[in-house]
Amino acid sequence: MDALYLSTDSRDDTRLCIAPLTRQLILSTGEDAADAAGYFLFERQGDDPHDVQILARVTSEEAALKLGRLLNLR
Repeated sequence: MDALYLSTDSRDDTRLCIAPLTRQLILSTGEDAADAAGYFLFERQGDDPHDVQILARVTSEEAALKLGRLLNLR
């Protein structure tokens, strides 16, 4: 099964996303990569791959889909 990826454009050239964290995203956040399993709600600023802010961790695919619907992500 493909990994879930939901997103939408937000204010001021910001993109709101729910997805697993890739190695590149983990490095860009400065977060500890030891426990990066699962899905995360995060913001990306413009096209800068180093401007990522993790907002929340989502515990399951079902929860990620529900949160995506609440936030109108596609």
